[in-house]
Amino acid sequence: MADIHALTGTLDTIRDGTEGDEISVNALIEALNSRGFGPLLIGPALITILPTGAIPGMPDVCALIVILMSLQILFRRKHPWIPKRLAEFSFSRDKFLSALEKAKPYTRRVDKVIYPRLKYFAREEFEPVIAVMAILLSVCIMIMGFIPFLAALPASGILFLGLGLVGRDGLMLVFAFFIFLASLWGLYSTWTAIF
Repeated sequence: MADIHALTGTLDTIRDGTEGDEISVNALIEALNSRGFGPLLIGPALITILPTGAIPGMPDVCALIVILMSLQILFRRKHPWIPKRLAEFSFSRDKFLSALEKAKPYTRRVDKVIYPRLKYFAREEFEPVIAVMAILLSVCIMIMGFIPFLAALPASGILFLGLGLVGRDGLMLVFAFFIFLASLWGLYSTWTAIF
């Protein structure tokens, strides 16, 4: 059944499933794991897009989380595993909650347009393809992340992938595919500009 609060619900899950002054990566994964693969993409993508993405190293950590989760989808693991060192990485819970409250009016609007459609693209058989796209978008984040705000483009692609999975919304997955292509073009442009 599709989650009618795909985006806001993911943010609320992070808020309600964590406590203390800091949110560790381990706590983030544990909070989101019960909601399936989609929120495990949405959570890190949102953290990259929101002001928390400006925390040094945060886009890279979020990209690593997505890569690890996506690889485990490819290998059909039931429970996510992350290395201890990455699991202990944390960020300010207060900053996240502040960004959450500012983002909620927008996330509620997004939730209203997510519903099951073009369900052919949201079938379980496509999850490996979605996982590969998420991995490549994460690589884009890691390479493009040193340019301010540029990591938000591939992170948006990951966000749409997660929304498509949670809401069984094939249109979101189609949007994600076009963002994926734009991100690859952005990666190529960044690479050629440097070298």
